[in-house]
Amino acid sequence: MERQYVVRDTHTRSITAVGYNPIRREIVLGCEDGVVKSWEAESGKLVQTFYQHRGWVTDFLFWGDAKLMLSSSNDAQIIAWGTGGGAVDVIPVSVPVYCMAINPRRQQLVCGVNEGVRVYALDEEKESGHCINNRLLYFAQEHTDIVRCIICHESRIYSAGYDQRLVIYDSSYTGDNSLTPVLNNVVHDAGIACLVLAKDNENNTWLLTGSFDKSLKIWSIDGKLIHKLDTFLSTVSGICYVPRNKTVWAAGGTFYASMFDPKSGDNVSDFIGTFSTQEEEKYHLQIIKFFPELNQVVASTSRRHMIVWKYNSSGCVTTLTCKSPMESLCYTSKVPILLFSGDHDGAIIKWERMQSNHFMYSKEKFTLSDSKMKKKKRAGSKARELMLEQEQGAQQARPETKGESAGGKKIQSHYAFNKPILPPISSHKHPNTTILKIIFVESMDYILAASEDSNVYVWGFDDAAVQVLQNMKPQDQEMLTYKYAVLLDPDSGLLPSNANSAQAGNDSVTNRVAGFILKFVLSEHLSCVTSLVLVGRDHGVEGTYVISGSWDRRICLWDLEAGQLKDIFKIDSNSTSFRNEMACDDIITDMDFSPKNMEFAYSCADKMVYIRKFSLTGSKMTLTNTLQGHEAEVTCIKWNSICNKWVTGSEDGTVRIWSSHGMNECEQVLFTQGSVTCVCVDQVHGSIVAGVQRDIKVYDSEHYRLVQSNVGHTDSVRTILHIPERSQYISCGWDETIRVWNAWKMPRRRRPPKSEKSEKRRGSRKHSLILEDGGRKASKEDIHKIPGTIQEEDEGEKGTGRIQSNHEEEE
Repeated sequence: MERQYVVRDTHTRSITAVGYNPIRREIVLGCEDGVVKSWEAESGKLVQTFYQHRGWVTDFLFWGDAKLMLSSSNDAQIIAWGTGGGAVDVIPVSVPVYCMAINPRRQQLVCGVNEGVRVYALDEEKESGHCINNRLLYFAQEHTDIVRCIICHESRIYSAGYDQRLVIYDSSYTGDNSLTPVLNNVVHDAGIACLVLAKDNENNTWLLTGSFDKSLKIWSIDGKLIHKLDTFLSTVSGICYVPRNKTVWAAGGTFYASMFDPKSGDNVSDFIGTFSTQEEEKYHLQIIKFFPELNQVVASTSRRHMIVWKYNSSGCVTTLTCKSPMESLCYTSKVPILLFSGDHDGAIIKWERMQSNHFMYSKEKFTLSDSKMKKKKRAGSKARELMLEQEQGAQQARPETKGESAGGKKIQSHYAFNKPILPPISSHKHPNTTILKIIFVESMDYILAASEDSNVYVWGFDDAAVQVLQNMKPQDQEMLTYKYAVLLDPDSGLLPSNANSAQAGNDSVTNRVAGFILKFVLSEHLSCVTSLVLVGRDHGVEGTYVISGSWDRRICLWDLEAGQLKDIFKIDSNSTSFRNEMACDDIITDMDFSPKNMEFAYSCADKMVYIRKFSLTGSKMTLTNTLQGHEAEVTCIKWNSICNKWVTGSEDGTVRIWSSHGMNECEQVLFTQGSVTCVCVDQVHGSIVAGVQRDIKVYDSEHYRLVQSNVGHTDSVRTILHIPERSQYISCGWDETIRVWNAWKMPRRRRPPKSEKSEKRRGSRKHSLILEDGGRKASKEDIHKIPGTIQEEDEGEKGTGRIQSNHEEEE
């Protein structure tokens, strides 16, 4: 939900009722001096003002069958408003009415009054002189104070009031107009201010009550308490249920609405960004209503403002806040799905969505310490290892200065400054530096984090902890299994015959319980490592390898299974000069792999993209092509496996699509109206998802049209992921947030209507097959020689059959 508009100057007196007229598409406000005002729902423009009521306007109700808007007041009148906007009928009811509901099964109007519930008959034809017959049909007197809210659902009527009571009436078994109470309990410690019925698309139904005792309670439709939420600062004056995101909004003395998941009762306000960027206001929300016709939430405030929020299908679903800017993301598709993020402090955070609802995530942080770094082995060339040992020894021997002490200023990340101007390598050695790229290796359960300090850190599950967890067994497990074997499922993992399969199925969960530790460090690059590409056995390679690219313009090939450097790209295998290892003319910014062509491509700051053949020997990584056309630094490149094309993004504000064969010509240029910071490819239909500064833009793969825009980040978007298992895009940025979005879904194409000729051919009872080779009619033997083409005739007709050609079947 996103705030659509705010009307600050509504009226001089307090707002006491909020309603919606779907015929006129207007929001209606009632005030304590009897004034009724209507506003255009889309624009917030004032339309009309009425002065028919002489007292406090208490409620609005739309009567769909008669297309009338009803308003009640404590002046003992109900006014019916027509489609033209004016009052068409005034019904005197002799007592003040505080709330209304229509019972569609009995065609009755149920009104909440002082000390009870009154029932009136609806009279659409006005046979009684009014659209509502003001002759009282029944008066239920179970309440002892004002009935403030009332709901009709199926055959039941729910009422609540200032006497702290919730009363449930049943009207299905009575032969007359009476109401039979089936529940009459005191459910709050103070008067009940609001009552709402919530129903989701899974047929779960709840009752929600808000009270002056500063609590909200969730009930079953039978009146059984499910959850009690008492985290409010003041009276819960308004409640609404938003079915589009399955959340409950509650106003309780704050300028923002608290959001809850009705199933679990969890407060999910921190994970939904509706109010995260809103500055603190001097008012507090009072009445909250949800109107499904326009997917709007309308609220009134203590300062007589009207605020309207509207559901945005491309809006942010969940917002995860962090303590530092985020740079990279990856995920594992194994159940349960885990997200991993790398931030500017060099920490890796594991995110797991909680099972209670779809908004809340648990997180675990993995950080590096100096003690861990010294103990872990470093993989790289001999020269690089010797250089690291010398630098480490010099660093230990150097006396600590005031600026380098614990209280001194922290070394800032140089990634935010001018990239081609590299500082001395010693400044890269800070233990907390930006994780520029992170990938997850599914086959080995490894996390690879490319850091600004020129290292690639390899994290894996704690093998020792995993072994302990796997060996943990109850003392009497074998005896209990034997004793209760007859009660176990045949496929149960507790049975000895299924032990192996159960162990394999539980490995994923056991590993996640054990947690991650730093396995080893890949040290060969001399500057920021910006890109990592995985080439595994599923690509036809004997082993699991990673290609890394860096600001030092070198490309390294790592053998993950052996945990060591495999080779370095070299122009000439016989040369040992440092220039011989340069793969391009400027820093490498991104890299990706094409399994179809067994090629990898890397983008550079020299406005070029280089494509090379993959090889386990560095000197055989031959250049096959270059992609030229961008007018500024190429920031990202991705291989579109759905369309088999290369996709690049640049600081020149364009996304380019390149053919994967021939001369790799540019097929399409998309102007994004902003610098492109990252690119993702939708794994379902090949759409291009581009991070354009603060926004995310989705282009379809067929016509390359802009089909969706996701707005919510307040700083540069750095990485975008597509999780097809959940139909979601995940993005992170420098605004210290990770945001979850609904993935774009390609609209379904309607099938063209069948032609009359095709229908006649299908409806005919007898058809003969005319064969191309002779023009004769097919015999019974010929028909049986053609498999899969006979369609049997109705019973009773012998020797007749029908054969359809392939063209006719397609029709």
